[in-house]
Parts: sequence; C-alpha cells; structure tokens
Amino acid sequence: MQYSDKKKTSADNKLTTKGTCLIHANILYDIANCCYLDCLLQSRKGMDERSAAVHMLQNLRLQHRYIVLMDRGYESFNPFEHGNRLANCNYVIRLKTQGKSAIREISALPDQECDLEMTFNITNSAKQKKLHPEYHKINAPNRRYKDKYSPKYRTAHWDFESFCPVHCRIVKLKINDPLSGKTEWEVLATNLSPSDFSLSEMRNLHHLRWDIESSFRKLKYDLGAVCFHSKKPAFQEIELYSQLIMFNVVNRIISLCRIADAHRKWPHEIDFKETANIVHRYYTRPMIGNSKQMIEEIEAYHHPVRKGRQYPRPLRFQGSVSLNYRIS
Repeated sequence: MQYSDKKKTSADNKLTTKGTCLIHANILYDIANCCYLDCLLQSRKGMDERSAAVHMLQNLRLQHRYIVLMDRGYESFNPFEHGNRLANCNYVIRLKTQGKSAIREISALPDQECDLEMTFNITNSAKQKKLHPEYHKINAPNRRYKDKYSPKYRTAHWDFESFCPVHCRIVKLKINDPLSGKTEWEVLATNLSPSDFSLSEMRNLHHLRWDIESSFRKLKYDLGAVCFHSKKPAFQEIELYSQLIMFNVVNRIISLCRIADAHRKWPHEIDFKETANIVHRYYTRPMIGNSKQMIEEIEAYHHPVRKGRQYPRPLRFQGSVSLNYRIS
C-alpha cells in the first residue's frame, strides 16, 4: 500500500496527475481473523517488497500450519525457497505470465489448465551460468569488498547457497472475465500438496486474496487512512499504526456481535463503518464502561452480503487534501 502526493512540473509549474510514493507500507493481514499481524514501513528509495515479505515471515513463527497469499510483486525465487524451508509455512504466489520479467518456464506453458511440479536451478555464479545456460542467474552481490556498482547493474536478494534447486508446484487456472468476455489465465506458485488442494480449491484460495484489498478499502476510507494529518514522516507512521490498531479493535468487537436469525434472502454482516463510529464514541465519551450497550447498538447496524457481484473498478487519481481541511 502506497501513500502518494502530487508532483509539480518544471515547465509551467502546474500540478500533474502523476503521483510520487512517499511511504510504502508492507502489511501482513490475517484473512481468517480479519486483523493485521505485522507492518513494515519503507521509504521510496528503500522500497523492497520481497525482502519485507521474507522479514515478516521469519518473524511470524506460528505453531500451526498457515498459508500465505502474495501478489505478482512478490514473485522471486528467494521467497520461494524461504517458504520451502520455513517450518509450517505454505505459500501461494501469483506469477506473471507475459513480458520480460516473467519466468521463461511460466511463459512457455500451454493455454490450458495444468498442474505441474517444477524445479528451477538457481545460481549466483557467472561460471555456473556459462557452463549451464538453462540455469537461472541471480545478480546477488557475493563480493563483500565491492560496495559500489554501476547504476545499470540490478541486484537481487539471494540468501542461500551459490547453487540451489528450488522446487515448487505450478498451477495454471482459467479465469473468464464477464465484463470483456475474454479468457484470462492465472498462474500460481505454491508448495501445497496436490492431494490436499485440487485445482478448484486453488481457485478458491486465489479468490480469497481479494479480502486483503477489501481490508485496505476499509482502512483508507472508513478509518481515514487515505490521507495524513501530519507532514513529518515520524508522525505519519504514528497515525498509520494507530489506524491499524483501530482496525483490529473494531473487527475484534464485530466478532463478539451476533445478528438475530431471520428468514432473509441474503446473509447479513455487521457494518464496519458504523461500528468504527460507535467504538470511537465509546472511548471518547462518558459511554465508556457500558460495553453491553455498545454491543447492542452495533448489532442494529447490518447489511446484506451478496456474493458474486462484480462492478468495474473506477480508476481515478486521488488528489492531496490540504492540512487545514484535515484539521477541521
């Protein structure tokens, strides 16, 4: 999740619609319990999603098996091998299928659903790459005495041996776009067993990833994290952490609420925005201490859940908000 601001042009000194990233937030979200587990903030120059994902997985250390869902930005052999070696860790990573950044074995897959076990030979040695052209070469700096590289020299993180075979399961799924009528393909890399998770179950896991985007929508627009009240990065980080804590508090209170059973066409759920307003009033007014009254008031606000509904996403630029307006 990125927080941006407008950028001025040098020619006519007018505001453009092109934004610049100020703070990059890497957030670990628990889909089953609807809460944020970890957050790692990075600056624009130090932005690295893949290393942040590895850092958060190493700090997770759950005692039971878990599944981590990642988007295309986390496609790398280093997270693959970390997921294979971490205890109790299973991953499902969405892969790119076209372009120069796609893995060559993935771009060569046929246009049909398939479930394959693949092994990628990874090396960071130029000598091994010359002897075996089919290997994947990672430009990981292995010379500790060399601190500066050419600006065109792109390095990547590789935390394992100079030569390492990376094993993973590649699943290609067929997804039809009802808006355009075209057939699209999604390719997933995972270490889940095919006997435990079939193609249909892998499709359901891929669909669960959208709950992460829904949580960001609630965080931004229901809790006001779409813009900051402060200018200094340290104060902005405090605001973001407080909003993440508030998100977890609201969802934990929602889990305590119960909706009365009735013969309805659609299942109902507690409204998140109204719950956030009630919780905020509960902690800022003399209502505090009467938690039963708060729960009863929250249970009165619910709305139907209509699964399978799809709408085109309105793509519009989010402009900056003046500080005076935020204070008011």
